[in-house]
Amino acid sequence: WSLPSVDEIAFSNRPVVRQIALEKCEGDYIAEGETMRESFPELVWSQSGKPTKVCLGPRGQREDWDRFKSVCPSIVEAVEQLLHSFSDQKVEVTFGDVLDYGPGHLLGWHQDSMDLTRHLFTVVLTLASEGSGRCEWRKIAEDGQELQEVVSSTMPALGNLAIHGLTCNNELAHRVFWDEGRRLALACATDKWEKKFSSCVSHCRSCFAALLK
Repeated sequence: WSLPSVDEIAFSNRPVVRQIALEKCEGDYIAEGETMRESFPELVWSQSGKPTKVCLGPRGQREDWDRFKSVCPSIVEAVEQLLHSFSDQKVEVTFGDVLDYGPGHLLGWHQDSMDLTRHLFTVVLTLASEGSGRCEWRKIAEDGQELQEVVSSTMPALGNLAIHGLTCNNELAHRVFWDEGRRLALACATDKWEKKFSSCVSHCRSCFAALLK
């Protein structure tokens, strides 16, 4: 897979989007997600009106997620190919989630908690896309107190890969609402960025504090 460079991710003021060819069909990923929830109930987070989340935890090396291979081999394979496709950087996953969106599910307007020690960019890979739903981005006012116009509103299809880094996260808030679907969301960090991009953080405006719906 051809993925963006470190510079493109860090300094883009919009999410960087790619369309990649996944090996399996949507039904295979959906079935694996259901098996994962049944096999690891202690990792499942569920709240009314929110997508069901399976928390995979951190992945500093390949062996860290070996326990998932027996129940969701296709999802793990997609993760491995994704991480190895970042050719100019060593990517470690701070945390990985599989999110299952159903009718009426919403993640309201928010920013990710990014910093130079643990979370430098977010990768969202769509493994299934059924029904209708949107991923939307809005500008944050200069004073950080309100949201302004919508700059992007799309329905991600199977294989949609969206990556946003520090600059985008400081300028835009995002939300997702969905009818049916499943996404694989990874928050990735690499220590190779720490010195190179310290100036990017030092010029950040204050994070948008209010969670608006």
